[in-house]
Amino acid sequence: MNVWQHVKRWLNSARRTADLMAGMPDYESYVARQRRHNPNAPVMSEQQFQDYCSKRRCGAGGGRCC
Repeated sequence: MNVWQHVKRWLNSARRTADLMAGMPDYESYVARQRRHNPNAPVMSEQQFQDYCSKRRCGAGGGRCC
């Protein structure tokens, strides 16, 4: 693996970590996990997933989370 591939992997990992710290799970990880653990269950679209995460993080009423 060359230097640029290492840098790209590191930056991608840092972005995912920052998103998780802000309460924004990674959609690709969700899809992979759903397909691995529940292969027959439907997978939410990316928009549905983002809405679900926002509601879970900030409450169903759409109020402020902080």
